[in-house]
Amino acid sequence: MRLFRSAALAAFPHGFTTREGGASPTPWESLNLGRSVGDDPARVAENWRRLEAETGLRFARVAQVHGARVIHLRAATGPGGPAEEADGVLSTTPGLAACVAVADCVPILLADPASRTVAAIHAGWRGTLAGVARAGVQAIAGLTGASPRRLIAAVGPSIGPCCYQVSPDLAARFAGELGPVVRDAADGPHIDLWEANRRILLEAGLEERWVEVLGRCTSCDTAWFFSHRRDRGRTGRQVAFIAPPPVEPVRPLP
Repeated sequence: MRLFRSAALAAFPHGFTTREGGASPTPWESLNLGRSVGDDPARVAENWRRLEAETGLRFARVAQVHGARVIHLRAATGPGGPAEEADGVLSTTPGLAACVAVADCVPILLADPASRTVAAIHAGWRGTLAGVARAGVQAIAGLTGASPRRLIAAVGPSIGPCCYQVSPDLAARFAGELGPVVRDAADGPHIDLWEANRRILLEAGLEERWVEVLGRCTSCDTAWFFSHRRDRGRTGRQVAFIAPPPVEPVRPLP
């Protein structure tokens, strides 16, 4: 199993899964973690079992709806899958990973080193415009009192500006709300969702040095990632996850 990780979040158990290491056949080959994409539910369950064994974590998930709601979950999602609708998950429980599923949308992981609170955010174009990344920052700050300046963020693999061609109307909306995040190309305007969400995180108060963009395009990289656009909707899902690190035991004074 191959997981991509963020250097900025090295102190936190986290990762961005790839296609490698699962039990699913083509077109979901092989570590498909999506339950509603046509794959055999038994194989999907086996893939989740393998991820749990690989990481030693349990996973808290939501039914994603392309909005800006972020919720605090204190228990792992059951075998029936997520029920509550949201696009961000917050965890304060060591060993319980906040987790979101993607196949071109932007996964964003957030962490507060002081309180060890973490969040996983799902930002498609709708969620990006709705400010779901900002909502994740505000959820951590509201729970812990943390200044956004002390938070760390990683913007994970998603469709990149190289491949994300959109309509002129949507491009104009992004340019109007988020500034220079649109690129002109021969086939029409392209949106840079990485830069859009980086700007939102900075506007929410994070320091530039603590926002890492991994810069891996899911549409370009057929070997490692599922891509909804590239594969015309018949594909799997990878996930992004992050958990609070284990609490170190209190040592007695000498």
